Amino acid sequence: LGQVHGFLDATARLEAARDARLLSLIAIGSRGDSRHMDRILERLSERAAGR
Repeated sequence: LGQVHGFLDATARLEAARDARLLSLIAIGSRGDSRHMDRILERLSERAAGR
């Protein structure tokens, strides 16, 4: 059971990292408020790192 939890946690971190990269690409191409995007990317990166 512990291995399953570890696998699920790792999968969630990988998905969060992928989402952060995607949002980074969107931010580069957008003209929106960069401070808002920076906060979102920071939160997703922290989640991907498991913090």
